[in-house]
Amino acid sequence: MTSTPPRDPRIPDLVSLQEAADILGISKQAVHKRVEAAQLLGARVGNAWVFRRAVVEAARTTAAE
Repeated sequence: MTSTPPRDPRIPDLVSLQEAADILGISKQAVHKRVEAAQLLGARVGNAWVFRRAVVEAARTTAAE
């Protein structure tokens, strides 16, 4: 049985572009459009986009209202 090491609370819980799209129920292209329109805050790390899970989940909640 492997256990997951404790997560450092100083490091934010990040999700990938694909995970953000899955959480929001939209395509990766739609996530890109939201980033370009400043509707979703993300950051490029090398060639990849990352998003704070809390920000993506808040965007999902806002879109559902």
